Amino acid sequence: MMENTKNSTVGLSKLDLEFAILRWWFFSHMAYNYQRLQAGGFAVMMGPLLKKLYPDKPGEVIAGLKRHMMFFNTEPRWGAVIHGIVIALEEQRAKGMEIDDATIVDLKSSLMGPLAGIGDTISGGLYKPCLLGICLGWAATGSIMGPLMFGVFMLGYDLLITHLAIRKGYSLGTSAVTSVLEGGLFKRLTTFFTIMGLFVLGVMVCKFITIDFAWIPVLAGKKIVVKELIDKIVPKILPLLITLVCWQAIMRGVKVVYVLLALFAFALAGGALGLIG
Repeated sequence: MMENTKNSTVGLSKLDLEFAILRWWFFSHMAYNYQRLQAGGFAVMMGPLLKKLYPDKPGEVIAGLKRHMMFFNTEPRWGAVIHGIVIALEEQRAKGMEIDDATIVDLKSSLMGPLAGIGDTISGGLYKPCLLGICLGWAATGSIMGPLMFGVFMLGYDLLITHLAIRKGYSLGTSAVTSVLEGGLFKRLTTFFTIMGLFVLGVMVCKFITIDFAWIPVLAGKKIVVKELIDKIVPKILPLLITLVCWQAIMRGVKVVYVLLALFAFALAGGALGLIG
């Protein structure tokens, strides 16, 4: 049973929060498994905080770790807003506020899905494709800057967003996040970033998929360059069609391995017959 005695002597410093941010950034997927997913990383982040909040109550520390070892999964950067809110709740609970286990657990469960939708859309659907579009151009020329810059900017992005998200979650609390999720802003944001991400992926298809028609039939003694004729109507139609077919296959549940094997067979047969190149 939770104690309701007020205790104003316990609390967390800015340094405690910074170390918690670093722990989540580094350990979020270190203990990743299909039973609890990111729960191990969450518990690692919360462990030292709970020890500081309950220096003379090991039972509360154990109960807190059990509470945060329950199933948890969200986008680890933008979804870290949840972590900031939970840290604030745990701190207020340690100070004597009436916050039970169910409040904290239910909060995590209710927010992890919507925030994962926002984070996956921005990180996986917009930022990463844009960054890949730039870095692949360098890598295609043989420049070491391609992989180096991708690593630097991805790590920097992860750390920056994690830091800002936990800080904001800690300072704003549940009210601000709930108002965003319940209003129309959430839907508008995800729609916008989805469209932008698809736009960037379309550009990458045109730029980096170089397959084209190589078939040049001869009619009445005159060569017909199929590629030039099609490019005048719909440029880069073959890469687009291949991408759409692969996407449709994956959406229908076809395993990625089978899609890759089909692409390999298509390229091998088409190249051998002189149809594509």
